[in-house]
Amino acid sequence: DLIEPKTSLKDAVLPQKTTEMLSTLLKQIDKKVFNLLKKWGIKTSEDLEAKIIFYGAPGTGKTLTAHSIAKELDKPILSLDASKILSMYVGESEKNVRRLFDEYYEISEKLKSKPVLLLNEADQFLSTRTTAAFSSADKMHNQMQNIFLEQLEKFSGVLIATTNLLETIDNAFSRRFDYKIEFTKPSFKERVKLWKMKLPKNAEYEENFDIEKLAKYDLTGAQIELVVKNTALKVATKKKPVFKIKDFTEEIEKEIKNAFDTQKEVGFKM
Repeated sequence: DLIEPKTSLKDAVLPQKTTEMLSTLLKQIDKKVFNLLKKWGIKTSEDLEAKIIFYGAPGTGKTLTAHSIAKELDKPILSLDASKILSMYVGESEKNVRRLFDEYYEISEKLKSKPVLLLNEADQFLSTRTTAAFSSADKMHNQMQNIFLEQLEKFSGVLIATTNLLETIDNAFSRRFDYKIEFTKPSFKERVKLWKMKLPKNAEYEENFDIEKLAKYDLTGAQIELVVKNTALKVATKKKPVFKIKDFTEEIEKEIKNAFDTQKEVGFKM
């Protein structure tokens, strides 16, 4: 999907360390800095270049931040779920990898500008390759990864790959990324900010509504957003639509019960 990003880094509630790293990254791929490096002969390419890995638990803001970086660079974002590239048919995954990069360059040519390429859930692309490929599936997977490595080596532009685990990444892939930025679960203070940001603005709340009672639950930003949407639907059906702490805690308990990293989130989504 080719998307015009709408979020900025102000919309992302992130740990201070992560924010500082992103700030450093943006300074280094800023057009003014880039032009100076080009003038000094440090950069030879005509385009902004950066290969970046965002890693951390699901729901911690990796995709939102990728969109925000594209917004800061005033570029559209070409977003792809990496798992869709993998195919059960022999040879298809390798073709899909080549097609992905071919289409990226075709789109760049049409736009006269290179979008940010976002590869979501790129774990299988980047995972350690099998040294003893006994099965045809192992061989296919290795071939697909080798082609991806080859394309990554000659890639020119800004590429962001998101993954859950940095430890599983093959060293050959790791070396080719300029930045590796960790996304951790929000602290209590950050969860308070997230709740304040996500709660409905034009709504009625019970007396002594205390956000800190909600922030004590160890939820990610994505989980908080989901709980708010599910709670809003429930409250909207009431005769007297007033938000109460109890409404939220009931939905939080459901989310905690059902939220496993290997499962998709369940519940009402907009």
